[in-house]
Amino acid sequence: MRKEDHHRLYFIIRSFVMSQIGGDLYLAGVLILGTVNFIQALVLGTVTFIASLAISRFGDPIVNKIVEKILHYLDKRAKIKRLILKYF
Repeated sequence: MRKEDHHRLYFIIRSFVMSQIGGDLYLAGVLILGTVNFIQALVLGTVTFIASLAISRFGDPIVNKIVEKILHYLDKRAKIKRLILKYF
């Protein structure tokens, strides 16, 4: 496995985790506030991005273990690995 593939897959997984965390936090913020105007949306979006970045950094060791397991799995399945690394 090339080191570039490892870094790229790590980025893909971490981006997915960050988007899920950010979406959940944003939804929670909207549910708490009720309605959101433009300024509130900007502030809420900035806060949720920073929070999701911080939370995903705490999970780095876990993400690294997951990436290693996925890479081991994908070593046996070259077509799927090429598809993921090429299009994501």
